[in-house]
Amino acid sequence: MTRGIEMSEKPPNFLVICTDQMRADHLGCADNPVIRTPNIDRLAASSTQLDRAYVNCPLCQPSRATLFTGMTPRGHQVRTNGIPLAHDIPTLTTSLSDAGYRTSSIGKLHFSNYWLDDNVLQVAEPQSFPEVQAFWQDGKIHEVPVPYYGFDQVDITLGHGDNVEGNYGRWLRESHPEAWRLLQDKGVLPSASGAEQSGTFPIHEDLHHTAYVADKTIDQILKTARSSPFFLFCSFPDPHHPYVAPRPWDTLYGNDEVVPPVSREDELDSLAPHFRKIIETDIMVSGRRGPTGIPPEHVLEALARTYGMVSLIDKHVGRILAALDESGQRDNTVVVFLSDHGDLMGDHGLMNKGPWHFEGLLRVPMIWSWPGHVRVQRTQALASLLDFAPTVLDLAGVDTPNGLASDVVAPERPPAWPGRSLKGVLKGDTEIVQDSVVVENDEDYLGLRLRTLITDKLKITTYTGHRGPEPYGELFDLETDPSELHNLWEAPEVAALRSELIERLHYRLTETDIAVPRRLSHA
Repeated sequence: MTRGIEMSEKPPNFLVICTDQMRADHLGCADNPVIRTPNIDRLAASSTQLDRAYVNCPLCQPSRATLFTGMTPRGHQVRTNGIPLAHDIPTLTTSLSDAGYRTSSIGKLHFSNYWLDDNVLQVAEPQSFPEVQAFWQDGKIHEVPVPYYGFDQVDITLGHGDNVEGNYGRWLRESHPEAWRLLQDKGVLPSASGAEQSGTFPIHEDLHHTAYVADKTIDQILKTARSSPFFLFCSFPDPHHPYVAPRPWDTLYGNDEVVPPVSREDELDSLAPHFRKIIETDIMVSGRRGPTGIPPEHVLEALARTYGMVSLIDKHVGRILAALDESGQRDNTVVVFLSDHGDLMGDHGLMNKGPWHFEGLLRVPMIWSWPGHVRVQRTQALASLLDFAPTVLDLAGVDTPNGLASDVVAPERPPAWPGRSLKGVLKGDTEIVQDSVVVENDEDYLGLRLRTLITDKLKITTYTGHRGPEPYGELFDLETDPSELHNLWEAPEVAALRSELIERLHYRLTETDIAVPRRLSHA
């Protein structure tokens, strides 16, 4: 069980705090001058804070599948939202459970679909689709069957805003029926400005799903026996849109306080054609309508309300960390804070997520803390969510599973998991573990395949699947143009550099493919 850990040492616990759709720069410790996140800032001050941590796909289901399988979307095949993660793919939590860890999840998971087409819904077995909201609403399921992707215990929240189900919805119905009825009858209280997807959660903050996830996490920490190590995934559904928080958090920040989005005039002229189509027409993209014609003041309101949602999460992160201290387990617990992807929040005229690989969407918080073991530092070392699973197993002293890979005996065989353990960076033994990361995004509505390479100073994005005569893409110098306002793709002076980066991108895509698949027999 404990490869790499002295037999006299107890394997560490893991408390992983995950938010949903949260930008890296929406934290005080990330130099945001407005947002108040004192508890997360305090955690970062005793941790390794990776300022250049990226997602490998900027959508919920693919990103979370990568987090727990250690594989790219090409590997685990959850290439967009709406594709359940196959149960035969080994997960981080299965390896930990097999090694003696107690594995628990509280809050959002999103390994499976929230919705099914009506014809499938009529014949589907609820136990096979335990994250489908309709099955909870109809009383066809009351708990997630375990083990669930390696989790021995699951307390799940489903949905966002007032569209809530799962264990949280059942608890609200049964324990606070008046609040439940208010939520169902009135729903989100709309903003007085009429801003789309902005409003107020209508019931008390103590009954909000952020409080629920924190309360259940604290209960789990305090009742957990110390006889065996634990892996606890605390997953908040916010600050994912809609931009809805309970009072007083909904108006904690004014529109005039927030850091405004970045853009420049005529920016669309240098970007791929689908940018203009998405912004100027009402087409579907990644399963939802494009952000057509949102007034600037409504964008600022969305930002202000998002700040409030993050500050509410921070309040409860403080409670969780206090409970961990109270339990006496802090010194032997690795605490991780991260998110599954970011949000454009008005940058470049865009909202939410979709087929665009700007920093606001791709870069996420990543903070690792383990007193006495993890160096206190703020680093520019490149990392991605692909590195999360191998890092956890490395710190736990648990071997990476072969999974779908064949039992190749050659020492130069490709690893079953293509991510890199960050242990050397966390302990201060090395400054970097990789010189680039890759991001991929398959946009089925537009027929595009985005592939992006990010280096210490540069970012290049290529598009395939379009019918145009010439290839197009983006090339940004992140050192001189961190806001990505000047696309250098067509600049003749960087033609050689562009070709070099495309070659590096193709190499990294091959390098991050899954290892040779396991054969059934000799042919």
